[in-house]
Amino acid sequence: MVLFFSHKTINNGSIMKNSNASKIKVINGTFCIELPEKIVTHMGLTSADVIEFGYSRDVKIWKRENIDISSDIYRKLKGIFKTENNVFQWLNRKQNYLIGKAPISLLNEAKGKEKVLGLIERLERGDFS
Repeated sequence: MVLFFSHKTINNGSIMKNSNASKIKVINGTFCIELPEKIVTHMGLTSADVIEFGYSRDVKIWKRENIDISSDIYRKLKGIFKTENNVFQWLNRKQNYLIGKAPISLLNEAKGKEKVLGLIERLERGDFS
């Protein structure tokens, strides 16, 4: 689910505040976004959730399921891709071998985890097809 909202909207030539606008707060030197209750409720957010956002002309916010990656899978991927960012990118990129699914989406099920491990083993052997 992606929500789009910008800080201000134009209505008949005048600028008015968007009811979905967020406020930026600084907590312990970290910039944080305070989301309006309407968005929190709509997305079903709780304090245990992790949300991400990107930026462009509008802000896009999405909630993603928090998936634990076993240390053995992470170590193997770190050995192949060298950086945490590259591991993250690979886990979230759709793979032809996985019928167009991202590896991260399969790690919650035993069969899915087997498929991901199979793909990782192929990569370790140098098979990038």
